[in-house]
Amino acid sequence: MIDRDKLLKVFDIGPEDIEACRAGRLGPGQARRLRRSGLADIVGALALGLGLAAILLFIVHKPLKPAQWITSLVLFALLLAVGLNHSRKMARAIADGRVECLTGEVDVRSRGKNGFWLTVSGRSFRLPVRPWNVSSGERYRVYISILADQIVGMEPEG
Repeated sequence: MIDRDKLLKVFDIGPEDIEACRAGRLGPGQARRLRRSGLADIVGALALGLGLAAILLFIVHKPLKPAQWITSLVLFALLLAVGLNHSRKMARAIADGRVECLTGEVDVRSRGKNGFWLTVSGRSFRLPVRPWNVSSGERYRVYISILADQIVGMEPEG
């Protein structure tokens, strides 16, 4: 089993974050991590949209039809909307600050291109750290941001 200090390090949080989780709220490191997650989605959506624009403008050598421009703009708007929606969700989760603790034996499994997922107490969450940092079959306290519905910290039980 991985020790508590190593888990804090891989989650990029400190002891004050775990103490806050035990009290049912987000710690400062966890709020920072959720904020970065929301910003990363906006940046990712913009990058995809700009990449699409670059392909259309610089790689396609023939003039584009109006329908192609409209399709490209709609796709860009959809990507941006998804990024902004996730960012707002993270902002609401930070403002709310509530954390739920699930305790029990964990199971870590790959879902192929969807990454690794952790199951605890009958619920599954995307694993935000590398899978080798968590021991399947061991008991943990898993802290979940209620509104973000994502793991914000873990510690071995006991």
